[in-house]
Amino acid sequence: MHRAYWVGFFFFVAMVLLLFGSLTLANVSFTEPFKLRLHFDRVAGLRKGNDVRVDGLLVGHVAHVKLDGRGGVKVTCHLEEPVELYEGCTIYVETFTLLGGNFISITRGNIGGKKVDTSHYLIGKARPSALEEAGEVLSENRDNFRNMLDSIQNAANEIKSLVSEIREGQGTAGRLVKDTALYDEAVAAARDVREIADKLNRGVGTAGKLINDPSLHDELKASVADFKAAAAEAREALQKINSGEGTVGKLIYDPDMAEDFKKTAENLRKLTENLDQVTGKLTRGEGTLGRLIQEEKLHQDAERTLQSFDETLGRAARARVMLGGEARSFAESDVLISRVYVRLWPDETKYFQLGAAFLSLDASGPLLFEEKLESGDNDLLIKVDAQVLYKEPWFFDNHVGLRAGLIEGKPGGGVDIAFAPGDIPMLLSFEMRDAYNDAEDEDLDEQVRGPMMRLFFQSALWSPGGRAWYEQILHALRVTLGASRLQDDPEYFLGVGFEFEDRDLRSLVGLAATAR
Repeated sequence: MHRAYWVGFFFFVAMVLLLFGSLTLANVSFTEPFKLRLHFDRVAGLRKGNDVRVDGLLVGHVAHVKLDGRGGVKVTCHLEEPVELYEGCTIYVETFTLLGGNFISITRGNIGGKKVDTSHYLIGKARPSALEEAGEVLSENRDNFRNMLDSIQNAANEIKSLVSEIREGQGTAGRLVKDTALYDEAVAAARDVREIADKLNRGVGTAGKLINDPSLHDELKASVADFKAAAAEAREALQKINSGEGTVGKLIYDPDMAEDFKKTAENLRKLTENLDQVTGKLTRGEGTLGRLIQEEKLHQDAERTLQSFDETLGRAARARVMLGGEARSFAESDVLISRVYVRLWPDETKYFQLGAAFLSLDASGPLLFEEKLESGDNDLLIKVDAQVLYKEPWFFDNHVGLRAGLIEGKPGGGVDIAFAPGDIPMLLSFEMRDAYNDAEDEDLDEQVRGPMMRLFFQSALWSPGGRAWYEQILHALRVTLGASRLQDDPEYFLGVGFEFEDRDLRSLVGLAATAR
């Protein structure tokens, strides 16, 4: 029995050694890989193990990446087989997607031309990503964005001042709203009208006498006598005409005048015939004017034009334009993120939002950014905040929306759940965006693994439709509570903002629709 145990033990050890040897030999390459050495000014986050692709085909990987003491970066690639390169070949470090992932892209150049010696270091370049190019554009136009935001702020202040003056009864519009004297004047005008009607009924004044004075009968009787005298004079004038006296008599009895009248009548007849011909052509749709009147296509085109005009103005009239702003404080990161935006709601199922986010960075905080590394100072970064939200009406009764776009300058999206207990608008939202992880290339390193994920709750302080000024202000205010960095150590934040419907901006949208 003891011997059987030893046989089983040695058999088990042999199987383990055989399995280990098989796994080891499976990963051993017996052929020397083909090495390709490259030199870059910078490698934009290239790492060991990244792909090497020639004309889009995967042929190897990056084996070594190290700094060159004379400047730049040296990269050694291991290829599965030798690759022949020709004049005109290009070597770039590129990114797979907007969210990252680098690889070396090589084109072989003019096939059949002069070959390139691959035994020496070849020069490559790091192709800038779409986000870097967008960042350069934003950096170059930073002053323009600031001027635009100042203009928006000034317009908002002027609107608030105008509304305040109207509420206080200042100016013409304020007097129309607040001054009760207008009502008193209308009541007085109605009273004057009743007095005038009463005077007319009592025969007071000129108009009253015309209506009630019996002497008008005598005046009408005298007028009839005058009319009879005028009739007698008319008979006398007709007698003179019959005798051919005076200008009218000559027009009737003079033969020369009769000939002239005859010629005039002939001309009128010819003119009538020409008009009949023209009218007939118009009826048959002949000529340019006839086609304009009779052709059915013109009527259809006009009807389509009116229908398109109605649809455009109708959507513009129903659209809502919201103006909003918010400031969120992140205590652990020592970051204050402020944003202003304009939001266009064509209908209840979608909106388009455009604005800017301001990242106020504290040099004493844990985050790394370019100004902190270079001079140890605080910094303010301005990022584009542009998003689109869409709701499917049949999905949860139009309460759930999906949005996507640029969140604080980075691509991302989120899910919003809107509800209104007691008619107070509230919002529960989860959003995720690409994180900043390079203080040199992206001006900021948020020290977060993976994407930036947030979950927050937002609520107004009053229901809509309030008439008092404080009710309208409380409805416009927004309070936000949430948590950031959900995949790491969660960081809580608090935000305060505002959002209200701007009818002047909606009028601009209507004018734009009319121009279209």
